Amino acid sequence: MDAHFFRALCLELEETVKGRRVEKIFSPADGVWTFALQSKGGKEYLLFRPAKSVGLLFLSRVKPVNPPSPPSQVMWLRKRLAGRRMFETHHDWINLRVAFTLSPFIQPDKYRYLLLDMKKGVSLIHDLPEDFGSPIEWPSLDEIKTNPEIWREFPQITPPLRRTLETITPEQGQRLLLNLEAGLTDTFYLSPEKKGELSPPRVWSTDSDAETFHSAIEAASVYGDRILFPVMERLDNAEQLSTLKAGKKKFRNILKRIEQEEQRLHELISRKVEAEAMQAEMYRIKDMRELTSISVTHPEHGMMEVKLNPALTPTENMERIFRFAAKAQRGLLHMERRRREVEAEHENFLQSNLMPSAEGEKKRKTVEIPQKYKNIAAALFVSSDGFLMIRGKNSKANHEILSKVSSVFDYWFHVQGGPGSHVILKRDHPGQEVPDTTFEEAAILAALKSYRAEDSKADVMCALVKDVRKVKGWTHGQVAVDSVLKTFHVSVDASLEEKLAKK
Repeated sequence: MDAHFFRALCLELEETVKGRRVEKIFSPADGVWTFALQSKGGKEYLLFRPAKSVGLLFLSRVKPVNPPSPPSQVMWLRKRLAGRRMFETHHDWINLRVAFTLSPFIQPDKYRYLLLDMKKGVSLIHDLPEDFGSPIEWPSLDEIKTNPEIWREFPQITPPLRRTLETITPEQGQRLLLNLEAGLTDTFYLSPEKKGELSPPRVWSTDSDAETFHSAIEAASVYGDRILFPVMERLDNAEQLSTLKAGKKKFRNILKRIEQEEQRLHELISRKVEAEAMQAEMYRIKDMRELTSISVTHPEHGMMEVKLNPALTPTENMERIFRFAAKAQRGLLHMERRRREVEAEHENFLQSNLMPSAEGEKKRKTVEIPQKYKNIAAALFVSSDGFLMIRGKNSKANHEILSKVSSVFDYWFHVQGGPGSHVILKRDHPGQEVPDTTFEEAAILAALKSYRAEDSKADVMCALVKDVRKVKGWTHGQVAVDSVLKTFHVSVDASLEEKLAKK
């Protein structure tokens, strides 16, 4: 997530969530957090997925499906966070961190803040870090254009911002920088990228085809729905989830080894002052032998104890320390390059695993069937527009397609007035629009496996899966429907099954 959009989003979230109670915490997938918030208009969920470039933070009315057994970290958070209210926010937007003050905030044994860190995840803390929300300095446009490493000193000059400044006029660039520095952002953009992927929300755009929003929360929600739910569906496949977990572990281990090596090199470099102290007093110590340590005084750092190799003379020990410090300095440059390479590889790995397929919309008819469907007695179809449809073959399968393969935002179909199979029309995310042709085809498939199969016409109900309930004590396949979206009056075309069947 770009830091400038994160800044605007945090400011809006402060007004939206202030005073609301956290009712429960979930983790629907590895690295994904759901905070159920008190809301007058029905439940609302704050969804958070930490990841520097593909991180998500948004509000949704849709609750992701959660595992039956919560992880230990979820239970730990529930015990300490559930039932507490969220108040003012504290922004460290340049580092993609936001902290919410929690109630009660006067008891010393209670954690005072909920910290959401795009790089490190979720935590409860007693005090904000010292550098949290420090004043930010801004470089000039000339400095940005002439220094490719400007982001090291000024991290708010993000890669997307640098790329944009290269494509617009100096006058436009200067105006954009002034607006960003002042936080003057009231329009937000979602632009499709060349590969077909949706780019993260921005507070600027040079794309005439970009979707525009007048709320950062709305832009974040549209983007989050489109990105998170398809990925969670994909990660429901055990093999893909295993790949993601193994990859994350591999990169954690590599970065840990880099940190350990950097620490070792820093320790060697820090010994340079010991060699300098020995050099200043070499006239006194040069003839000493077989010393394991020696006390010397540095001109600036004062007295210090230096460990020595007793097999070497003081002069040889001093030269050895100088040599190792110089070698460590060169090694540190190499480790810095290596860290950048690994972080770039890590970002590419996350991008490929935490983003939907770029070809998902264009090549729907080649959709792969997840493994979880293969143990259910269900017929699979692909609509003319490329949407996956699932129809139960018996009462048990009707129950299972609702319980195991449906998302709350999918559509459910059933013939009206009598027995028949359930049909589920799958969607990638809650905001995805479905063409009328696909709705009618799903309705016909429901009619073809019902008591109206031999009739020329049939009425078929359509509802959101979230409004279809399995009732305790009822037989498999029997459900209660809280709200019917629409009833379709369709022609019962027997040839449609063969035409749309997933081979």
